[in-house]
Amino acid sequence: MWSGRFSGKPDKLMQEFSQSVSYDQRLWREDIQGSLAYAAELQRIGILTEQELGDIRSGFETITKEIEAGKFEWKIELEDVHMNIESRLTELIGDAGKKLHTGRSRNDQVATDFRMWCHSRANELQRAAEALMDTLVERASENLDVIVPAYTHLQRAMPVLLAHQLLAYEEMVTKAGQSAFHHACNSANMWNPLGSGACAGNSFPINQWAFYDKHGLPLEQPIPNSMFAVSEREFALDLVFACAKCMTSLSRISEDLILWSSSEFGFVTLGDAVTTGSSIMPQKRNPDACELIRGKTGRVVGHLMALFTTLKGLPMTYNRDLQEDKEAVFDATDQTLACLRVMALVFSKENFHVNRERIRQQLDSGAGYMEAMNVADWLVNQGVPFRDGHDITGRLVKYVESKGMRFADLTAEDLKTVDERLKPELLNELSLEALVERKQVYAGTARAQVEARLKELKDWLKE
Repeated sequence: MWSGRFSGKPDKLMQEFSQSVSYDQRLWREDIQGSLAYAAELQRIGILTEQELGDIRSGFETITKEIEAGKFEWKIELEDVHMNIESRLTELIGDAGKKLHTGRSRNDQVATDFRMWCHSRANELQRAAEALMDTLVERASENLDVIVPAYTHLQRAMPVLLAHQLLAYEEMVTKAGQSAFHHACNSANMWNPLGSGACAGNSFPINQWAFYDKHGLPLEQPIPNSMFAVSEREFALDLVFACAKCMTSLSRISEDLILWSSSEFGFVTLGDAVTTGSSIMPQKRNPDACELIRGKTGRVVGHLMALFTTLKGLPMTYNRDLQEDKEAVFDATDQTLACLRVMALVFSKENFHVNRERIRQQLDSGAGYMEAMNVADWLVNQGVPFRDGHDITGRLVKYVESKGMRFADLTAEDLKTVDERLKPELLNELSLEALVERKQVYAGTARAQVEARLKELKDWLKE
């Protein structure tokens, strides 16, 4: 490849150490797509003849078929995907293959290929996030009549519709996943580094705008500075950051499901398809899908930190350190895509079973005294200042707790014993259903509000 400058060959250990083709061969489609666009420009300015351009296109068709059939020989001594494909093209068509690299560097070539790959991958991740959102909306629609405890500090706080919590998960996936992947997609396809050469620009009069306008690359406009073009990897950071955000949300959702599926909670049972047994305890049903998602989150966040660390000390412009960017991005996106798909499987109708009777039993126990908020609100409506109402309600909770009672067991006499302002009509308000229905504000847990959000989401997902 550079025999004109070097008289010796790299040591075999060095070849193994420096090669990237074992993983960057994933860029082969983008490499051929970018090369075809570049070849068309070389033909336009007279570097290639019409016949040579046709030969290049024919050669790439052959290479595409070889790779798709698993017959392409990837050679470590050729270092990377770019040189492997160029070498094979030259074997197939001769001198026309040697002309293809005119004015181009692997620096702008890999930056172009990688951007196109990240653009495509971000689209794929966005679609997977939307599929999970669809599934969550379906489960929410089926559980509009189920009340569960909402927790703060992992202590029972207030009752909410299960559908409301499922839509909270949907919001997490939307904000931390779908919208972040949309941004990453735009970040990757906004700029095109092809034509920037090694670092200073191209020596031949190619039209960099034509790569998008005429030659079909999904990269909209040239990067205004060639030095920046070959060295920046902000698009890769954006994509891995989107993955890290998404995985953090999936991990939080997994934690809830792990707790909810335990014997102590028993709110849900996860299906056989997403759980496993124990090698020694035959009774076990382990929530492995959720545990693995929770575990893989650290791996993806680690890739983000690794990429930041690789980039933070690089001088202008391209440095070989940038070879380390791809494995981080490849694995981060692989893991996130798999986790999105598995989470959709977890929430599928076949695998997400709501134990309504168990939830009802838990609520009927009165544990957590979630009805207390109704008392404070009712007092406010009677003209009692909230802070005074808070104090009265606290004393009522203390009274109930000392008697080993539930709020459901209170009588008018009990209320009067705690405070004269607690009137008998309050007893009609001491239900979890009543407290749920009080939350009629936008984004509240009242059924009408949840149904309205469901309609908004269904309409949006159909667009």
